[in-house]
Amino acid sequence: MFIGFDIGGTNIKSLLTDENGNILKFLDNRTPSSVKGIELTLRILIESLCTESKIQKSEIKAIGIGAAGTINRKKGIVITSPNIPAWNNYNICSRLKKITGIDVFLENDATAACAGIWWSKIGKKYTNFITVTLGTGIGGGAVIDGKLFTGQNGSSMEIGHMSLDPEGELCPCGNRGCFELFSSATAIVKFVLSQKKLLKDSTLSHYAENQIDSKIIFQEAIKGDPLSLMAFERAATFLGIGIANLINILNPEAVIIGGGLSAAEKLLLPKAKEIVQQRAMKGLKENVKIIALKNQSIYAALGAAKIAKDNMGY
Repeated sequence: MFIGFDIGGTNIKSLLTDENGNILKFLDNRTPSSVKGIELTLRILIESLCTESKIQKSEIKAIGIGAAGTINRKKGIVITSPNIPAWNNYNICSRLKKITGIDVFLENDATAACAGIWWSKIGKKYTNFITVTLGTGIGGGAVIDGKLFTGQNGSSMEIGHMSLDPEGELCPCGNRGCFELFSSATAIVKFVLSQKKLLKDSTLSHYAENQIDSKIIFQEAIKGDPLSLMAFERAATFLGIGIANLINILNPEAVIIGGGLSAAEKLLLPKAKEIVQQRAMKGLKENVKIIALKNQSIYAALGAAKIAKDNMGY
């Protein structure tokens, strides 16, 4: 048995799997703000997964963790995490092993999500594919020639920070015009709030500005609100540009879209696919499947469990 954690700034998702990737139990919890709070929550979730699955803790062979930010996979350290400021050169693997007595392995959350997709039915169809995780930011992963690509230290495929506009807005990463400044949930909200004249006549004006999030914008776009539709059209256009770049670089069989924003596929994918056909190179773009995941919330935790299993040699 293996446990996988997907630790984000808002929620901690956890699951228990067998050696074949069958999910026996899935639980989630709000992410505390402190290091000690997170450690306590992880311990409670481990106990709950075992109790509710009616297994002994001794049956857990290893734990995998998918974490956002810059990591050192080999040392088990989160160097910095933009969504969890309390983690700063934090050795989460040694801490959790000390608490539980179980071996712990770390991976970037987007890479973990890619591993989870790879372990699932949809990922088994392809030998070469890219994942694009659309959420608060944008993450990525890749399986190349049937192997998970992780890079030198586990921080590969930071596709959200490839520059699509060299003169664009300054990103917190230090670059300008990053992909996630255009096509993430955060970018959609920021764009809407920046359009003061249009916002005044939009159905979004019925909400206080601090209430407007990507879900509300999606709901209003479905109803036909022009500003909301404009925001998604802009995000979809840059999503297409980003995917076209990735297709030109990696020549995949599929690009698989995950993350919370993937639920808006009806507003995003038609335009994105149109842009891909305009911009990706002939001979590379024709047979690429662009797919949005269903039940996307499980994949990073599932992939973390797979990474734990693989590291233990199972």
